[in-house]
Amino acid sequence: MNKSPLWKHIAALLYDVFPILGLFLTTSLLIMLIRNGQEVPAGTSWFQLLLFFEVFLYFTYSWKSGGQTLGMRAWKLAIVDYKKLTWLQVASRFFVGLASVTLLGMGLWIRYIKGQTWMDSTSQTQTISLVKTA
Repeated sequence: MNKSPLWKHIAALLYDVFPILGLFLTTSLLIMLIRNGQEVPAGTSWFQLLLFFEVFLYFTYSWKSGGQTLGMRAWKLAIVDYKKLTWLQVASRFFVGLASVTLLGMGLWIRYIKGQTWMDSTSQTQTISLVKTA
């Protein structure tokens, strides 16, 4: 199996920002329509939770249903044996990935030391490159 380069993980994550922004804009529009054009005040907890839940569903559903997010698909990355993934595994993968991003990508960089990212280690998966490298 082809080990996926670190730069592809970072590129896929940056790519995934765009569909998430689309989700946020759509949700914001729907909420404004429901509220008769009134915007949601900044720092409103229920709205922030709603947006967080959307991000959670975007990643977990993508990994569970197809083994790839849109960013992973664009950069030819995939999770091996994604059909065997449980919801607990994809949830743990998401929260560990969130911690990794918070710590400036430490969960990805650790792969150079341990041979596996935090996300793959926690969810007992392997992310591979679908393109053969020389």
